[in-house]
Amino acid sequence: MQDYDICILAVAGDASVANKLAESIRRYRLPSGTVLPESKMDYRRVYVEVSGRDFDDEARSILDHSRCLAVLCSPETRTSAFVLDRLAYFRETGKDDNIIAVIIRGEPADSFPESFIEKKTVQKILPDMTVVERTETIEPVASDLRAETRRRWKEALNYETVRIIASVLGLHPDDLEQRHRVRHRRAVRTIVAVIAAVCIGAAGIFTYLGHIARTEGEIAEQQAVLCREIAERTINELPAAFEDVPQALIYIQQAVNDAEKALEELGLDTSAGEGRPVTGG
Repeated sequence: MQDYDICILAVAGDASVANKLAESIRRYRLPSGTVLPESKMDYRRVYVEVSGRDFDDEARSILDHSRCLAVLCSPETRTSAFVLDRLAYFRETGKDDNIIAVIIRGEPADSFPESFIEKKTVQKILPDMTVVERTETIEPVASDLRAETRRRWKEALNYETVRIIASVLGLHPDDLEQRHRVRHRRAVRTIVAVIAAVCIGAAGIFTYLGHIARTEGEIAEQQAVLCREIAERTINELPAAFEDVPQALIYIQQAVNDAEKALEELGLDTSAGEGRPVTGG
């Protein structure tokens, strides 16, 4: 059987999140200059286990061939025999330190399996010098994919992907995250430069087509239609395509304004873009 770097374990109802996390991990590329503890270590061989089937020999074999186990935690996880049996077996194989908790819904106390929560009895000295024993609950440090909006969830997914990969590779999360930010800033600068160039070109196209549409008779109608299609696509599609790149919004807003101006000059409806300024969220 193939060896896996990570087995993502989740109940069937959380399969969509498990698959998106797996895809995010597979797509991620380490920043240049990253030094691994072992040169041949990898993280992209990901197996998603959400089948809900009985814990049979095949299930054991998958865990035996998985270096790390990422458990997606939600209220359904806490009492799922499907998850708990596999989690217990993975611990029995001596890979307890290779378990990664990922909370995706609910509060920690309602979502973590009991084995994730450590109860520790400690002695406390009260102001009157009386010594009492109290039980403290210690929850695991977990990746958190809970979010209130789609944009926030995508941000959390990107951030936690880096942290999970760092854990799998035995790297410090802050070091890998810092390298990731540097690479992301470089990519954003490149994207913004490209968008600026495209928008400058688009402004020229709108002006040119508008001029032709006003002066060239039969061709004018065809050019007007083409101009309208280009302008409407700019107004409707460009902001959504770069909603996660705030640095590009100033250029996109200019392209939208140019598109609306071109439609107005042609005497065409601009209601598609009215009242819809480009924003970051």
